[in-house]
Amino acid sequence: MFEKECLFINAIKYDNQLKCDYKKLNSNQIISTNNFSFITDDDILPNDIAIKINSSQEETNETYISTLLLNDTAKLISNKQSIKLNDCDVTKFNEELDIVVLKTTLFETKNYFEKTGVDYIFSAFHILSLHLEQNLLKNQIITLLHNSKAFIVVVDNESNVVFNDVIDLPKFNEIKKTHFFEDDLQRQKLFDEIYYLKVYEAITSSINKFYDEAKNSFIEKVTILYSLKQLTNTDIDKLSEDMLLDIEYHPINIDEEVFELVKNKHVNKSFILPRVKKSKKSWGTNFVFIILLFALLGGFYYIYKNFNKIKNEKLNPIQTTVSKVVLPDHVNNNFKVKQNLEDAIKNVPYDMVLDVLTLKEDSLKLTGTLLKDDSYIKSIKASYEKIYDDSSINYLEENKKTLVKVEVNLENRVDKVIPLQPKVNYILDDFMPVIAVTEQLSILFGENTNLKFLSSKNGDITKYLYSVDMLVSSPIEFLNKIDEINNELYSIALNYPIEISKQNDKLKVNFEIVYSQVKK
Repeated sequence: MFEKECLFINAIKYDNQLKCDYKKLNSNQIISTNNFSFITDDDILPNDIAIKINSSQEETNETYISTLLLNDTAKLISNKQSIKLNDCDVTKFNEELDIVVLKTTLFETKNYFEKTGVDYIFSAFHILSLHLEQNLLKNQIITLLHNSKAFIVVVDNESNVVFNDVIDLPKFNEIKKTHFFEDDLQRQKLFDEIYYLKVYEAITSSINKFYDEAKNSFIEKVTILYSLKQLTNTDIDKLSEDMLLDIEYHPINIDEEVFELVKNKHVNKSFILPRVKKSKKSWGTNFVFIILLFALLGGFYYIYKNFNKIKNEKLNPIQTTVSKVVLPDHVNNNFKVKQNLEDAIKNVPYDMVLDVLTLKEDSLKLTGTLLKDDSYIKSIKASYEKIYDDSSINYLEENKKTLVKVEVNLENRVDKVIPLQPKVNYILDDFMPVIAVTEQLSILFGENTNLKFLSSKNGDITKYLYSVDMLVSSPIEFLNKIDEINNELYSIALNYPIEISKQNDKLKVNFEIVYSQVKK
């Protein structure tokens, strides 16, 4: 499919995160890869992410964006029944079965990518169909755990899919909001226990439903596919004992699976057709026309310039030139801070309970509790190795038990954030004294913020430095506040370091800001 140079962007939306996997191809060969993650819980793609994706699309004309349904409530039904449905969109699962989803659900996904466009939309059931195509499975129940849902199919002795279901699983954020426990460590343990029970319940209830319908089939094995490992080996052993069945707990890469779906014969399984790519016009074909156009425009410009020159000399015999002072670009500064912070937060593994996160431009420090003694090697170091060159760990309360207090230091950031936001046309009205600026910032940051004026620096540009202590309910609330600041037409730039720490049931964010204005 990818005979020309083209870019494949796989954008998968999770509960409060968007993961983007980039693959650039030439002559069907992958020549470069990259990936980005953004923390967002918006119902439509935020502007900063859309700008980044659109920038890539402008560089490579043949760009294809693929995704999975945001709210995947698809079902499998026979292709004889699917043709009778009017309120659903239908695509192929295999020769006998179709995947159906409500038109409103598909619209929700397409609308999310309205600012960038999207070429392919798949269901998690497509990933299961690909797995069945690549593996000859018989008398098994196959469960894909993805995005807080269990997607389930049962295959009989002839590898035919004879049952399917979708069951909701718990989300960590929902457990975190409960008041059963005040401590994050206890909440994490509660989540692990509930998650295990829900997975057990999902598989056993599906088996029971299957046996109610089946006549001559028998389940001999359970295969669980996962993209994020949330069940331990001990959990799997316990599941196997409780169900009296062999269980295979198998990791899969969602990005690679979706990429495989886009290639070759799998393309026709997408719920939508890819966008028609605009072909770039040949310069040689229009060379004569362009030369004539420039000549014509040049003639008009010469006449216009000389006419205005004579006119202006009559009206303004004396001209003075005023130098323009350029204010610091707070939008791109804050965009880089936000992206840096998102990378820091999203890579904190599930098996670490974080107490304090301290972010600098080129380094990151994490202080918290490890739930497993090998978490640093298997989770933390692995999560951040693509972002920071160097990492080290200090044991603050070292003991031989599972829970260990640690400080992790990550230094020498590798992938620098490239600013992509358009520059702002700042409001250059009357000069504002520090009292007026303080009042303006107090309104912007809200009631749960302690704003303290530190110092000022005068010159062509006057700069006021403030320290900010802000209480938020979640990291997303602070990231949204950065977006709100970036919508201001005044230069308000965030400074490193940024420290996020727990304070009762809230998060305390400490940082500095610089308010800049032209001195009148």
